[in-house]
Amino acid sequence: MGMKISPACLTDKYICVMLLVFPLWTGFEGYGNITFWKFAFFAAVTGLWLASLAVSALAGRERPRPDRPFALLCALLLAWAALSYLASPFSPGLMGRRYDGLLPLALYVLAGLGCSAYGEFKWRYVNLLGVSVTLCCLVAALQLAGLNPLWLYPEGFDFYGAGVDYNGAFLGTLGNTNILGGFLALSCPLLAFSAVNRRESLWLLLPAALGAAICALGGCEAALVGLLGSALIFVPYYVYQKKRRLGLAVLALEAAAGLAALLWLYLAAPESGTLHELGELLHGRVEDSFGSSRVAIWREALRLFGERPVLGGGPGSFALRSTLEFTRYVPETGLTFHTLADSAHSEILSALTELGIIGGACYVTLAAHTLRRSLRTPLAPALLAYLLQALFSTGTCFTLPLLAILSALAAAARHKA
Repeated sequence: MGMKISPACLTDKYICVMLLVFPLWTGFEGYGNITFWKFAFFAAVTGLWLASLAVSALAGRERPRPDRPFALLCALLLAWAALSYLASPFSPGLMGRRYDGLLPLALYVLAGLGCSAYGEFKWRYVNLLGVSVTLCCLVAALQLAGLNPLWLYPEGFDFYGAGVDYNGAFLGTLGNTNILGGFLALSCPLLAFSAVNRRESLWLLLPAALGAAICALGGCEAALVGLLGSALIFVPYYVYQKKRRLGLAVLALEAAAGLAALLWLYLAAPESGTLHELGELLHGRVEDSFGSSRVAIWREALRLFGERPVLGGGPGSFALRSTLEFTRYVPETGLTFHTLADSAHSEILSALTELGIIGGACYVTLAAHTLRRSLRTPLAPALLAYLLQALFSTGTCFTLPLLAILSALAAAARHKA
């Protein structure tokens, strides 16, 4: 008689693989086709786990115990996405051009449901994530030094050719710097607050600091917003839980520093760069070029939402509907880059344009529920940091699998406690 493995054990192994191996997997073609290889790894591992889970569950080894609100919200999101897909006149395909179609979304939802039903938060998950963050950031650090570890860039190219020799910027084992920033925004707060909560986990401060440094040096601005916002909220929150007066003092100090920064930006902002743009916003002046043209992309997303506000265009339809194109001439090489706005650069706007108002409401409600469930755990700062940076970037198959798993563990932690 063969040995039977329980669904909980299978889920534990799945989570370990996804937190340790998935962030480091780059495939066999470097950055040239990294999106395909990332999704292929996620789909293969998740499919194998779900099939094994079904066999084990049918054998009656263990009953599922999901967090009901989390499960209902996930089911509603997937059902509405399916309806939106069926009603779409744009033929986005089950996969989508950027692996953002209905099938990838279904895999994220099923991963979340399975982890919520059979998983539970374990401290070794944080250690495994700490290892993957460390190795990813070491690769990025070598790339920032002008090297090409793992031969991810084509021969003769490096990080500093970004925007000149090739379009975009690529760093670490997740490719695009915005995607790398999303991964680090989700990981670094979890590592840092876990280290503070457990003395034996103090080593996690090293990868957390390394990740924040890579975000700064690599220009991951959305991630920096997420990390800073999460720290400003949860540092006084955690201090307040232990010493109320000190927590209030930290909050007051943050408020004073924030007001001083806003006053400086209003009166004496620099003449260029991100701080200049923030100063202009404080004066009520907005240009399409702000935020690396994010303002123009957001306006395009709102236009597309206005065309189909109820059902949206269907999962993966943004690139098919958008007509916004950017052209940039590079005098150093004589090349002209043409870029189509193929994503909303904001997860909430992406949900609205592709799934309509109901899909957007599901996204916000699911995010709020998991964040509330995660309070008083190290998962809360991580989820908040990711959600803040997600206001300025679009979720991809690089980060959404990890978000689904950690959100499920957050829901399961409070439910099973």
